[in-house]
Amino acid sequence: MAAKVSHAMQETAKEDLESIITKSFLNLEKIDVDLYRSRELWKPFGGRAVFGGQVVGQALAAAVYSVPDDHHAHSLHCYFLRPGNVKVPILYAVDRTRDGNVYSSRNIKATQEGRAIFTMQASFKTGETDPFHHQFSMPRVPSPEECCDDLTYLIKSFGSEEKFLKSTKGMGYKMYKAQMDTLRRPVENYYSSEPLPAQRYFWIKAAGHMGDDHKLHQCCAAYMSDQLLLGTSVLPYERGAKGSYGRFFMTSVDHSIWFHSQFRADEWLLYEMESPVCGEGRAYMRGRMWTEDGRLVMSVAQEGVLRTKNPDIAASSKSKL
Repeated sequence: MAAKVSHAMQETAKEDLESIITKSFLNLEKIDVDLYRSRELWKPFGGRAVFGGQVVGQALAAAVYSVPDDHHAHSLHCYFLRPGNVKVPILYAVDRTRDGNVYSSRNIKATQEGRAIFTMQASFKTGETDPFHHQFSMPRVPSPEECCDDLTYLIKSFGSEEKFLKSTKGMGYKMYKAQMDTLRRPVENYYSSEPLPAQRYFWIKAAGHMGDDHKLHQCCAAYMSDQLLLGTSVLPYERGAKGSYGRFFMTSVDHSIWFHSQFRADEWLLYEMESPVCGEGRAYMRGRMWTEDGRLVMSVAQEGVLRTKNPDIAASSKSKL
């Protein structure tokens, strides 16, 4: 039953992809030259602010409008300064820092109500070829066709769909439906409450067909790159009943991406994630995205706040961030 419900959700997501990806999450309204405004913002179910990946994707989209057609993003570096308010539009101002024949640089500042909430520095370049080429080997994991979707694993962690619905009072399905623009298939069950190594693998892609604009695929992959990554850092710790992360306070601080070659975000990508170190209220994560045929197309690095959740920390978290 669980698999059938999940499949129906996925089919709905495929039908609605264009409106979700191009008309809302990554769509921007042009206000003036190099000045854009978000049309729709999304807050994860149970979250406290605009999803960080959406801000990354929208900021990159704003920068893309200012570069020549033959320039594609090869790296970006971001800082999350304040939580984004989902009820207030975000303004993205693009500074054309440098334009060169091969490389171009942009600085993007996102503001709400006159205050900066996010900054990004992005670099773009033209395509080129060179005889020097190497990469690591892709991890050996089951194919996406051999893996279940994450909702199925989540239900399995409760023992049955009935227990899942009863325990979460329907909240679990609402959480899953809230992000139907993306399909995810973990290679194993990471939703148990048992301590696990701080490393995991997910197959991930945008639902449906996104067209052939590689820049849009980069923006979408940037959006997806913030999913699941910070949560990797809590896998070694007891997470409470049925994998609940309620014991932790987590939020992203900075986020960097390197694009290595062209790819499609609407085809399965293996997202390899690990957290090499955690301490002093911070966790560091690394990620790699691989195509099914073994190409390493994107690398990610992120640092986030990770604290045990208690009344003293919860009361002071706003002033410390």
